[in-house]
Amino acid sequence: MESIRNVNRRRAGVIVSLPSIVSEYSLECGDIYSLYPLCDWAKDVGFSIIQLLPLNDTGFGYSPYSAISAFAIDPIYISLYKLNLNFKSRKREIRSLENHPIRIRNLKLDIIRKHYTENQKEAVKEATYFLEKHPWCYSYAAFRLLYEEFTDKGWWEWPKEYLDPNLAKEYIFSKRREEAFFWVYLQKIAFDQLSAVKTHYEDAGVYLKGDMPILTSRNSCDVWEHPEFFIMDLQAGAPPDDFSKTGQTWGFPVLNWEVLEKSNYSWWKDRLSYLENFFHLYRIDHVIGMFRIWAIPRADSTALHGWFHPQFGIAKEEFIKEGLDPKQFESLGLIHEFSPDHYIFYWDFWKEATYQELAEETKAKLFPLSELHIKEEEKHWKESGERILEIFESFSSMLPCAEDLGSVPKFIRESLFERQMIGIDVVRWTKSFTTGEFIPEESYRENAISVLSTHDTSLVMEWWKKEGDLESKFQFFFDRLGKPRPESDDEVVLGLLEFVFQTQSIFSIQLFQDLAIGVSDLWERPEKHRINLPGTPDQANWTYRFPILIEDFASDFKRNFTLRKLLLDSGRNS
Repeated sequence: MESIRNVNRRRAGVIVSLPSIVSEYSLECGDIYSLYPLCDWAKDVGFSIIQLLPLNDTGFGYSPYSAISAFAIDPIYISLYKLNLNFKSRKREIRSLENHPIRIRNLKLDIIRKHYTENQKEAVKEATYFLEKHPWCYSYAAFRLLYEEFTDKGWWEWPKEYLDPNLAKEYIFSKRREEAFFWVYLQKIAFDQLSAVKTHYEDAGVYLKGDMPILTSRNSCDVWEHPEFFIMDLQAGAPPDDFSKTGQTWGFPVLNWEVLEKSNYSWWKDRLSYLENFFHLYRIDHVIGMFRIWAIPRADSTALHGWFHPQFGIAKEEFIKEGLDPKQFESLGLIHEFSPDHYIFYWDFWKEATYQELAEETKAKLFPLSELHIKEEEKHWKESGERILEIFESFSSMLPCAEDLGSVPKFIRESLFERQMIGIDVVRWTKSFTTGEFIPEESYRENAISVLSTHDTSLVMEWWKKEGDLESKFQFFFDRLGKPRPESDDEVVLGLLEFVFQTQSIFSIQLFQDLAIGVSDLWERPEKHRINLPGTPDQANWTYRFPILIEDFASDFKRNFTLRKLLLDSGRNS
């Protein structure tokens, strides 16, 4: 296969939620084996990148972005077929669009546990060797066993003897050794299977792209073992915007970059080194957070009282210099003392009634303080983010791609441009800053990935039919190009795929569902086929199952021919 240095050329790819892609050899949901027929199909059609959403162990949760380990692969992805265990899905025909991950995982664990018990001597030997090479699994196995035992509690609520990770690990691996080694054995199997997939893809000339969430669940092995790497009394989120008047609270603890730096970013280095066993490229989730992140008090249910972290803040002396007492404005709910004698101004504080009631002379002194350090803070954020990204690049030969969606500050966009880091352009949001209109293919960033949909958005057909002005879409994507207006849903999708593949973007990677030409249910009920709807309960998301086995999907000659021609005409065929 080409060197990873040669990945940087015009390519097309597919974004996949692995549990949704069921194979005839899967147990009810997609697993590592599903990546083999997916690779063969991709190679045949001309796709040369397969992008996977995170595969991390989600425990009793559903979202792979809220995993209980930054390293461990979810056992649900282990292929029983590759283990030579003869268990398949109950029916070849897929009748439900919904997986039941906890039930499927437990069923799979029972099957593998029986195999482990029957081959325990050899299994423990293999697990021991794996543990020596990957010491992170020592903590994970102990945590996972305790996590299973105390199902309704976070680790900070466990019995006192388990709050010290070192003592807990020593106890678990001495008193409950066989159980602990079972969880290590699961990771050994997953590692072997997924690293073998990478080799298969290299032989086929297809690249695998992974995903690295920037944040970590509070109830995770990583936070349990290294609470010093996190600011535990804060949670990450997003400030208020046009989509959410109260902002977003995510619950994840904020990263303590100062402590991470003192450890030479060892946690990140270990994470990237482990990912490289499986992937050639990786997506940096929420790259903005490498520069700064919206930090909110842990107990808050809205993001209104957050601030950009890290922040210098306004010193008490700077208030006094203006003849102002910061305690007065703190009592009015306008500012907050986030560190001794240093204050931040709340978001939209000037809209508060308590601010409006202030004397004009006081407002004239107070408001400028809120903007006092903006330039120097932006300079600090830019330098810090660039330093982190540069260090990340030194840790791995994988090609990093930045998820730079949302309200990205100008200084971060400039920084990513200067670093020539590949970003993401979602067609529905990529518009002219001056006119607000869609931009033509040749105006797209070359150093980016053009996409029609993401795992957090509606599918392209739902967007087409229900979001925004339909007439303007017809005019831009069809009339402008002199193409007849589509008369069917398939023709709409074909027109949009032709557009996105023709963009200047070096990569064009599409959600698997948006490529399902001829699968009428995806166009008639697109809302039933989306992966995640942000802001809704965890258990209502991340359970999607594609309605056709991957082998049957891959055998459709007409669809393959159509996609192959689109890639050939756009110069993206592998």
